[in-house]
Amino acid sequence: MNSSAAEQGYPEESLRYPGWRVVVICQIGVLTGIATIFFSIFTLFLKPWQVEFGWSREQIAQAFSTAAITVAICSPLMGRVLDRFEPRKVIAAMMVAFGLGFASLAWLTPSTGHLYSTAVFLGVTGTGTYQLGYARIVASWFQRRLGTALSVVVAGSGVGSLFFPPLVQHCITVYGWRSTTLLLAALPVLLGAPLTFLFAPSAGRSSAPRDERKDAAPGLGWRQALAGRSFWLLALGVCAMSLAENGITVHLAPMLSDRGLAASHAALVVSFLGGASVGGRLLLGWVLDYLEGSYLAMGSLLLAGAGLFLLGHAHSFPAAIGAAVLAGLGMGCEFDLMPYILKRYFGIRSFSTMYGLLYTGYATAGAIAPLVMGRIYDATGSYTVIVSIFSGCTAVAGLCMLALPAYTNAEEIAVGAEPREPSAKVADARDDADPEYVG
Repeated sequence: MNSSAAEQGYPEESLRYPGWRVVVICQIGVLTGIATIFFSIFTLFLKPWQVEFGWSREQIAQAFSTAAITVAICSPLMGRVLDRFEPRKVIAAMMVAFGLGFASLAWLTPSTGHLYSTAVFLGVTGTGTYQLGYARIVASWFQRRLGTALSVVVAGSGVGSLFFPPLVQHCITVYGWRSTTLLLAALPVLLGAPLTFLFAPSAGRSSAPRDERKDAAPGLGWRQALAGRSFWLLALGVCAMSLAENGITVHLAPMLSDRGLAASHAALVVSFLGGASVGGRLLLGWVLDYLEGSYLAMGSLLLAGAGLFLLGHAHSFPAAIGAAVLAGLGMGCEFDLMPYILKRYFGIRSFSTMYGLLYTGYATAGAIAPLVMGRIYDATGSYTVIVSIFSGCTAVAGLCMLALPAYTNAEEIAVGAEPREPSAKVADARDDADPEYVG
């Protein structure tokens, strides 16, 4: 356990352990970041922008893809920054910039160049507001209950997906989409940024020079980590999930409304999808502390693939709700699995850099998928075939997760040292915990 925890005298299992307060703040931060404020509710702006500006769905979807690919490009760089400097300060600054950028959408013009340039800015600043930085903070506080802690944090975006779509749809209907963007922009600026800066420190921060702190951090460098198969198998699963999840989610509201569902019912389906993802993330995070991640990754991908397939073929409100719940239980679990497995396999030394590289794959796939779906729809007037292909890819990737090895004994992943053969038991990985990061 880290020195900060030792001073408090509470184990991680206790709710009085100070790390849990940090977890709550980090969850609020994720709730007010780009994952919720832009990505999860983007679908609700698709038709209003189409009506007002005359853009095609592919043109509008390209803004989502532009932001996603920008996040993909910037994530490894942001990861390096987070590994070298105090994460809460970096995150708070990016929160303010992101909020101001989102507020500028209230003055959006008919120029697609205006839309895409704003999307680039949101992608750059939003890179510091999603799970990347907050997972770095939480990983410094937890070892034995890392899975549970991470699940609570990443559930923030799921909570946003549960409550925000109906509220945002109501605001768009009553106040218009321009005023709604200003209301949403206030959340990262007035809530996420100050709470993160004041109440989300990393555990055991040291006053030692940065180079000395880096040497003290246990784990592999990012080049060593990329040489193994574990990273690439995890990346395969994450990218497959992203194709189906982001492609279908961006087009979900118009896809359902095209089949006769009212806009309010379509928003409720999006809400149920988010709510189920919250439950799935919390359950997975708790189980991660006890079972092998490879089996859980496989189960999540298969479940999400089946649910998204059914959602893409739903023609009634009850059928869409049932499919959304099934898909939601599997969707979003990659945000539990990514940071958890990264720390278990590679340690904390280059945690954020590795997370950023992995998220690059996720965001790239997420950027491509909405464009492909938009083009297919514009060409054929149907989403059915492409939804089936994406959900099928997710199921195949789920089966590939069985090739993930058992966890490595993280305590032996020292700087410059070769890791031993993976342990056969997850309990060994928990008991032989890697020392907490002190940088």
